[in-house]
Amino acid sequence: MNMYEIILSYLDRAGPASIPSICQQVNQNPLFMKERDKPVKPTQIKSVISRKRDLFYVHDDMVALLPERNLVSFTANIDKCGGPWLRVKVDFIQKSFIFFEINLDPSEKLEYTPVKPGCTEEFKQEIYRLNMWDWQANYEETGIILDGTSWSICLETKSKTYKSEGLQSFPKGWTKFCRALVKLTGKNIMC
Repeated sequence: MNMYEIILSYLDRAGPASIPSICQQVNQNPLFMKERDKPVKPTQIKSVISRKRDLFYVHDDMVALLPERNLVSFTANIDKCGGPWLRVKVDFIQKSFIFFEINLDPSEKLEYTPVKPGCTEEFKQEIYRLNMWDWQANYEETGIILDGTSWSICLETKSKTYKSEGLQSFPKGWTKFCRALVKLTGKNIMC
């Protein structure tokens, strides 16, 4: 886990916080500190925050997430031609998600087995890593496409909504995004 991810997680739970309190939280993280020889200093926290200006807002030594990066909800729709249609809706405030799948192929035998779902917090961290707000609005191959995967995402933050969609063309990080969906839902999603 990176230091900025610990800071994100703490600010998400606690709201705006001072540099010393963030420093204390980072130093109390056992996974992070296991890899370090000595505690983190406030100057190191300031350095990380200044490098991540696209995520953090600082005023009078108080740090907050920028409203346009403070995640509220996420929805993804994936439709593979001839395959199932999937929808995942994540509510980051309630820390819950809904996974919905429709398969209209009568020849495919459906077997439902209970799965252990993942964590919405881990999924949120992956959205931050992928910078999904930087994805283009539209991804499409040129020419005629008779089959393929169509998809759309909607990422809602406290101040802005980001939408992206595509047809058989995908943004950088798509494979990582699909792995994060598999980890969240516990289902083998073929996207």
